[in-house]
Amino acid sequence: MAKYSAVVTAAGREKMAAAAITGQPVGFAFMGVGDGGGVVPSPDPAQVSLVNERYRAALNRVVIADQSANIIRAEMIMPPQVGGFWLREAGLFDEDGVCLAVASLAPSYKPLLAEGSGRLQALNIWIAVSSTADIELKADPSVILATVDEVNKARDEAKDYTDQVVGDLDTSIQQVIADAITAARRDFWEEENPPGTVRFFAQNVDPNEKWPWSQWVYTGENKTIRVGKADGSNVGQSGGSDNVTLQQANLPAVQINVSGETSEQGQQELTTSGNGRHRHRAGDGAPGDTWQDATHGTDNQKYTGWNYTDYAEDHQHGVTIPPHKHTTTGKTDNLGEGKSISVVEAHTLLMCWSRVA
Repeated sequence: MAKYSAVVTAAGREKMAAAAITGQPVGFAFMGVGDGGGVVPSPDPAQVSLVNERYRAALNRVVIADQSANIIRAEMIMPPQVGGFWLREAGLFDEDGVCLAVASLAPSYKPLLAEGSGRLQALNIWIAVSSTADIELKADPSVILATVDEVNKARDEAKDYTDQVVGDLDTSIQQVIADAITAARRDFWEEENPPGTVRFFAQNVDPNEKWPWSQWVYTGENKTIRVGKADGSNVGQSGGSDNVTLQQANLPAVQINVSGETSEQGQQELTTSGNGRHRHRAGDGAPGDTWQDATHGTDNQKYTGWNYTDYAEDHQHGVTIPPHKHTTTGKTDNLGEGKSISVVEAHTLLMCWSRVA
């Protein structure tokens, strides 16, 4: 068992039990110290006072020392002008003077200032309670007296907090400046690239990814740019072709006269081939081969044969062809094969995007 300890008295337990029911916390208001009658007493829950109390004063603070273990710390400050006795026991009291807890202390002498060795002394009691929620804590800066270590700790914490605030403020200012620059650049970009802007890129760039707050469409592949009407009525329309086939209507509206003549042919004497054997019909007495029977002569007519003439044998004729020539007309062969021709000039291909929103 620990040589020095602290316990909650029976009255203290009753107060805490009532606090758990009513919700009204127990108030540790005062701490008393005593000399124990010359010996270090053992704390007894049945105690209602100290063995030999020598000094009592209002608590400097009541705080939670260990939340998980439900341990509170009560502190009293003894000024230099108080003393001249040994400290062997201490107790905690409420506003009504009810003893709520008692503790044994390691013996120490508290001198008087008049004895030439006065000191300001802080006395702390750590005590376990059933629930820290049932204890009224005291942490009023206007009342609490702080030790040098506590002041230094508070100073360091304040400095750390100040440094953090300054750092956060510096970061915030930098962020504000960065945001302002970003907004200004965005405004400038919007002025330079309103909807309807067309941009060319010599690389594979998608402005929808580069500037995600805007919307762009590709103007089309393998297209050249032509200026539209001033009123904008045909902006965005497309037309034309890279290849054309010439038609007759595309040729100049002129006539091509084609005329000519054959070479002159001199006079010729021609002889027909031998043929044309024939004979003619004749009257009676002709050579023969009657071609018709008929009567002729006087009243004493008689039938006789009407005969053919003799044959004219095959014979030739002479033909004279005078000098002459002829005019000619005609068609030429096809001038070509009717293939289309390319009208694409030498060029460099770029990507072209148009902003629509």
